[in-house]
Amino acid sequence: MTGQSVSIIITLVVGQERQEIHRSIKPERLEETIREFSQEIGQALLQTALDVLDESLRAEVPKAWRNVGTASRTVVFESGPVRYRRRVYQDEHGRRWKPLDLLLGIAPFARTSLKVQEMGCVLASRSTYRNASEMLAYVLRTAISPSSLQRMVKRFGELIEAYEQDWRAETEPGRIQTDTLYGESDGVWVHLQQQDQKRAEVKVGLLYSGKKCIGMGRYACENKVVMTQLGGSNEEWQIKVRELADRHFDLSEVKHLVVGGDGAPWVRHAFDLLNLPQMPVLDRFHVCRAVHRSLGEMLNSWSLLDRLFTTPFEQIKPELLALQAKVRGKQALEIQRVIRYLEHNQDALLDLDKRGLPDLKPATLGAAEGNVDKLVRQRMRGRGLSWSPSGGQSLLTILRHRDTLAKDAFMRPSAKPENQHIKTKGKTEVYKPISASIPLFRSVDNLQPWVQLLKNRMNKELSLTALF
Repeated sequence: MTGQSVSIIITLVVGQERQEIHRSIKPERLEETIREFSQEIGQALLQTALDVLDESLRAEVPKAWRNVGTASRTVVFESGPVRYRRRVYQDEHGRRWKPLDLLLGIAPFARTSLKVQEMGCVLASRSTYRNASEMLAYVLRTAISPSSLQRMVKRFGELIEAYEQDWRAETEPGRIQTDTLYGESDGVWVHLQQQDQKRAEVKVGLLYSGKKCIGMGRYACENKVVMTQLGGSNEEWQIKVRELADRHFDLSEVKHLVVGGDGAPWVRHAFDLLNLPQMPVLDRFHVCRAVHRSLGEMLNSWSLLDRLFTTPFEQIKPELLALQAKVRGKQALEIQRVIRYLEHNQDALLDLDKRGLPDLKPATLGAAEGNVDKLVRQRMRGRGLSWSPSGGQSLLTILRHRDTLAKDAFMRPSAKPENQHIKTKGKTEVYKPISASIPLFRSVDNLQPWVQLLKNRMNKELSLTALF
């Protein structure tokens, strides 16, 4: 290369503290060095700011407390590992306090800040602990082991669960009023680690007041409340559903409770403790799958489905029994199985407007399957995946709040750059920032969750002003 370099000197001033940072940057390592330099600036700035904060907290300490010295610790922040010292105080009962740690929300012996834990939990909710730890280590430029990330998820999940318990205890019940309440439940089995029981069912439940159109053929649940449970009894699940329903909805105003599901006994009874008049609706996906698999080769299954949703089942049952009598063996057993399934759930087959409820619009249910896939199946099922009850429950808690955590951890709003006007010989040209990309973003892995997170972070935070 040319041997030329760019010298940068940055002066940091925080309160009365002043610090200069020098760096010489070679063109062949420009991008890499700028990123390292920006992180170094962030670490120095944070360290200085912590010193100033600790000094300012002296005035807030009770007069009865006695300063017994200082203690140092190293914590990994978003800008990287920072070693700082803070004052230690002893109260009149002999207990020791570190006000700066309390202010930052950093627990004793914790090696990461709450913000880093939040980032780690978001990444762990989208990929394996190994892949997530590698991505987090790249962002922080410090090693984070998969086991450390796993413990981070467990602690942060327990923290969220404790907050949820406090919120339920302090929140006034029944804030949302609706005439019709929709409830859905579904489950998926996951493998357990070192347990007498090799598998456990993850129950997923939804409550919402209706659906709104968000695009062509796309609908979103309104006032949606999501609940999950790893293992446990059906009675525990019913109690949880009741508690959350009470906290979010004014049940005294609900006239109709539309319950959707696949027909499993625990699903049909999930909302019994709400003590509301229920109208069961059998999930259309499961009905269509059962009919197509068993009868698709023998008749027009689509025509049969149309009649199942608009005609009482007792009028259709003789036709199905006649089909069963024409075949033998495995096919006959399959038809018998689908007949029993439809007969057992015949009260949930008809559309709502065919049940004498013209004032109630037909329910467009079917949200449970998508939520189960998003909250459980994509992350917690797969080859080689197994969970401890406590670790699995913590991850489920993270998954319930993943979208909110992701927005806070990675998707901070950034100001759009204003167009710069350049005057040239009588005319004004509009300068627009040059956009560029890196090969990884155009590779076969460009749709991987960690690549998308990296792209989002680089697009929104690749500037010195945004990093701090």
